[in-house]
Formats: sequence, structure tokens, C-alpha cells
Amino acid sequence: MVNERIIVKPSEEDLYFKEKDRLLIEELRVEAAKETEESYSSAHKNHCFRCGTHSLVEVDHKGISIDICVNEGCGAVHLDPGEMEKILDGEKGVFKNVKNSVSSIFK
Repeated sequence: MVNERIIVKPSEEDLYFKEKDRLLIEELRVEAAKETEESYSSAHKNHCFRCGTHSLVEVDHKGISIDICVNEGCGAVHLDPGEMEKILDGEKGVFKNVKNSVSSIFK
């Protein structure tokens, strides 16, 4: 007895549904990642990354909302992207010097 292998080409209909399933799975993965990120953000709202407590308060400084940890002994300041630039805006080259100084530590 000869073992014959039959190769069947997928039909256009099979390819259509396979692609449709792939797109649906991709969409579900994106949605799940978004839900996970939102859940993480919600769980860690007002969470200080330095001391680990839920003790951040939002303080308005020159129209910029800055998060500060009010936990005794911590006092960490949390800046969102772009907030440092806004705070130092108009400070002739200060931001560039600070950024270069901090960057040099990690080289």
C-alpha cells in the first residue's frame, strides 16, 4: 500500500474567512491590551513610584498639573511627558543643561 498525500488548495472562501478571523483576533488583542492598560492605570492612580503608597496629590503650578507625593519622608515629584519643558520654558537653556546632565549619568 502506497501512502499518498493529497494536497488540497484552500478555496477563496476559506482564505476570505481565514483573513476575517485573523483581523478579528488582531482587533480583540488590541482591545484586550487597551483594557489591561486602562485597568493598570486605574489601579495605580495616585500611586507614588518612589515609595509605593497611594499618596499623590495634584498641584497646579503655573497652569501645569504636577503630581507630588505627600507621604512623610518621600515628597517625590512626578512629571508627565512635556511638563519639565513647560516649567522651565523661558529659562534660557536651563532645560537643555538639566537634560544633558541627567542623560550623562546613564551613559
